[in-house]
Amino acid sequence: MRYVVVGAGTAGCIVAARLSEDPANEVVLLEGGPDRRVENREDGIRALNWISALDESQAFWPDIQATRQVGDPRRQYMRGRGVGGSGAVNAMICLPGLPSDYDRWARELGCDGWAWSDVEPWFEAMRVALTPCPTEWYTPMDRALETAGSALGLPTGADTYTPEPGVGSVYLSASTTMRQSSAEAWLDPARRRPNLTVRTDSWVDEILWDGDYAVGIKLVGGEQISADHVVLSGGTFESTAILLRSGVDNPALGRNLRDHSAASIRVLLKDEYKRNDMSVPCINVVLRTSSSVAQDDIHLLPMHGSMDGGETDALVMAAAMTVRSEGTVALDPSNPTAHPVIDLHMLTGPGDRQVMREAVRLMVDVLEGPGFAEIIDRIVVDEQGTPVDALRDDAILDDWIQRKLGDYFHACGTCRMGRPDDPAAVVDLDGALLGRSGVHVIDASVMPDVPAANTHWPTAMVAERLTARLMERDLADLTFPDVS
Repeated sequence: MRYVVVGAGTAGCIVAARLSEDPANEVVLLEGGPDRRVENREDGIRALNWISALDESQAFWPDIQATRQVGDPRRQYMRGRGVGGSGAVNAMICLPGLPSDYDRWARELGCDGWAWSDVEPWFEAMRVALTPCPTEWYTPMDRALETAGSALGLPTGADTYTPEPGVGSVYLSASTTMRQSSAEAWLDPARRRPNLTVRTDSWVDEILWDGDYAVGIKLVGGEQISADHVVLSGGTFESTAILLRSGVDNPALGRNLRDHSAASIRVLLKDEYKRNDMSVPCINVVLRTSSSVAQDDIHLLPMHGSMDGGETDALVMAAAMTVRSEGTVALDPSNPTAHPVIDLHMLTGPGDRQVMREAVRLMVDVLEGPGFAEIIDRIVVDEQGTPVDALRDDAILDDWIQRKLGDYFHACGTCRMGRPDDPAAVVDLDGALLGRSGVHVIDASVMPDVPAANTHWPTAMVAERLTARLMERDLADLTFPDVS
């Protein structure tokens, strides 16, 4: 069987590696960006500290643009470019999400077989590929958040790989010395196999069809690559765009775009706390608690380090993790083979704005409470000099959210899975494209809703489960990368 896998991000690296475990398969992995092998992987990509990855500007697609709220100008949406995809440049945080996330997939969204009892064994088996941040790595910001959470009555030392609320160490897709995205952990060991070919700088235009059966793909520029089976792992934006360019006529395609809304407040630290140890991660803990709308749907993350060229020293990010807003992805009519048009429509879903307000107010409480008061010299709310206390006023807070709201870079849902009779579904519960043959979609775009977690690890779980189904394998048949 000749498989063409499109996209070498978090999902695609896993899909290609797993498919190539069967020597009877021929696997061609296509990536629109550059290659990134062991011998030429940039130092910033290898590093444990996310700021080092952010400094590798060529590792991001510069021209993926999105609106966050209705009426917003378009601005860059951070997506990784090259082998490893966004997993090569993210903060490496790996959380499964909440049992209620997946139970909702099964009970409310028609995804039988995707309840927590179905996916939890996979997350547990995959845990060996992760490193929990030891307290020795904690930055002053991490310790301050732990102290602040305790003062608010939240538990500390929570196991964030479980549903426990409170403050706890995050798990990273890393060893104790370097990043271990799916490119390092899954794809690198598979590259020695003679039945796996990795082709980079190969931008896919469309799927080629014989009637309703996929027989290959066409690259921008015209080259055609034959396939017995096509797997799209281009991510939420590009898998959708390829299907749209390929003439897939499904009104659900490109809809149901989900992402977590987020906003940050930056700080200047006192001199004795400014030093940034680049040998350890800049984010080691997360605070997880509930809003008045849902359980455990607020995250606070501290980051020690500058994201504005040194004007500030650190930040705290507040994120709404359970969202009901739905955006869209559509082709750019002026250039259909370019990155698509992305509109997130944040805070339009019921309850989303209220959760974001409560998340920001919690961030204000934390910054003004014990822990941060010891280390902060000045809180920088915005360029206008708005005092942090002003965000307790509804009108000022709503104006600030309108100006400062961003995303958590967790886009998913535009090729959502479901039953074949579900008008909202694009693929079936195995990831097979509805209405056509010979195509699977295996990436974050098939998720029916965004889980209350950084989506890198749920995407890896989806990739493992759907590829195993494609190969008719069970969890017991699989060995996972072990970074311990």
